[in-house]
Amino acid sequence: MAKKSEAAPGAEIIAKFDNYDSAVEHVEKLLAGNFPVRQIAIVGRGVRTVERTRGRINYSRIALTGALNGAILGFVWHSFTSADTSIGSIGSTVVTFAGMGALANIVRFSLSRNKRSFVSQQQLVADTYEIQIPRDLVSLANEAMAKAPKPTN
Repeated sequence: MAKKSEAAPGAEIIAKFDNYDSAVEHVEKLLAGNFPVRQIAIVGRGVRTVERTRGRINYSRIALTGALNGAILGFVWHSFTSADTSIGSIGSTVVTFAGMGALANIVRFSLSRNKRSFVSQQQLVADTYEIQIPRDLVSLANEAMAKAPKPTN
């Protein structure tokens, strides 16, 4: 368990949870009992970052994403700047922008200093989550929890 935690000045910890979803569920119950939403804080203790890898990066993937973004940009560009609606005209604009997008992405990636061969996503995770409210509203929170609908199983 985390170290002894203290509430913010003037606040009271009314509940502690091991995961964020449980904390959110408790807040939903408070809100269902008409507790003022702006008075609630979910405080994470023992916060750390978790980085999850999502896929590999290589020059072909970089070129493909640049080409797709360029093609979309080319289509939008053609839609707003040209009166010619023939397939050939649209196609040439889209292909040109796709090529420029692929080239720009390859150059940008090759010049980047911190090249990695993977794509990742970072997330903040806490050991515990506390629900804090102003001390003078503790009785109102208890009333709101009493009014909240009971779960049906």
